Amino acid sequence: MTLVKTGRGDEQCFRCPAHKGEKIFLTKDTFFENSKLTYRNIVELLLSWSFKELIVNTVSLTGISEKTVIQWYAYFRDVCSHKLVEVPILIGGVGQHVEIDESLISKRKNNVGRVVQQRWVFGGVDRATGRGFLELVPDRTAATLETCIQRHIAPGSIINSDGFASYQNIVNIPVLPRFQHIVVIHDQNFVDPITGACTNKVENFWKNTKRHFKSMSGTNEGMLPSHLDEFMWRGQYGKIPMDAFNNIIDHIQQWYPAP
Repeated sequence: MTLVKTGRGDEQCFRCPAHKGEKIFLTKDTFFENSKLTYRNIVELLLSWSFKELIVNTVSLTGISEKTVIQWYAYFRDVCSHKLVEVPILIGGVGQHVEIDESLISKRKNNVGRVVQQRWVFGGVDRATGRGFLELVPDRTAATLETCIQRHIAPGSIINSDGFASYQNIVNIPVLPRFQHIVVIHDQNFVDPITGACTNKVENFWKNTKRHFKSMSGTNEGMLPSHLDEFMWRGQYGKIPMDAFNNIIDHIQQWYPAP
């Protein structure tokens, strides 16, 4: 087969010289199969998403329709979610301090505005590295939160929390080595004067999370899990835009390996 231009931008395909109707596009069996975008458009979208460009700005800069930009931003978030399923975030370690807390993401301000579903999110931050995790939870029971702790915090970690009742059994979670648990009572101190327990890092983590959603002028509730995954993915793989650009391409390749 011969490599030829399709006549649509910079797109190319392999075409049979004897049967010119038989074509194989370069995107076949890839993440970009069936896309009508040119390769230039694809790179522009990857760069815009990596630099956290607003959708309206990406539309203006690239000439791609708003619907298409929204769709491809969602595809990139799917890649983030897939990577986090393949390699779950695990923080802490023996003797390392991890701060945990839970917070509402969706709520009405001062009880006004449209009624939205309240969504609790549980999270934790490694005090030394700044790495963290977030997980939507159906409730704040001890069973639910302890399961999240086991999934995301390495055994032997020193877990810092407030005095919430669901955290009372952390030292008995069946892991080896056991978790240590120290508590700060916020009605009394920001930092416990004896143990040094505090949750300042994780509270700052929540501020950054909510700032991320505020910058998008609100988030569709159904898309909240994928936006949380994107936020965590960026904290792990895309703290600077070019890291995000290189790693999202790498993770697309891992999900859709070359045939």
